[in-house]
Amino acid sequence: MQFAVNGALAGQLHSVTLTAAVSYAAGTAGLALLLLLSRSRPDWAAARHAPRWVWLGGVVGSAYVVGSVLLTRALGAALATTLVIAAQVVTAILLDHLGVLGLERRPVNRARATALVLVLAALGVRLWGAA
Repeated sequence: MQFAVNGALAGQLHSVTLTAAVSYAAGTAGLALLLLLSRSRPDWAAARHAPRWVWLGGVVGSAYVVGSVLLTRALGAALATTLVIAAQVVTAILLDHLGVLGLERRPVNRARATALVLVLAALGVRLWGAA
């Protein structure tokens, strides 16, 4: 649904970058409200000692939104979503296998490999259906 909504917004704004900015601004407003209503309090002292790369999530997220808008406009929502999900599964299995970015190492096993093959097969079927 996010792909379709952002794709429609990009069609109205005629700017993928502005669409991503509006999407993030709306999300930021919603999260700010949730933070105000929640009882949790961040530990900013501990956060100062976190590795610097952990603060780059927003940059990666922005690239994700821009990419999803571009893919949706070029391929349609269903194919774009299938492609992104396949890429996320491939990336996640690789990150787990290597145990990087603070993740516990989880080697590829038969179940994970089978899941990966099935996701890639779904992408293949979807690409075949798009031809």
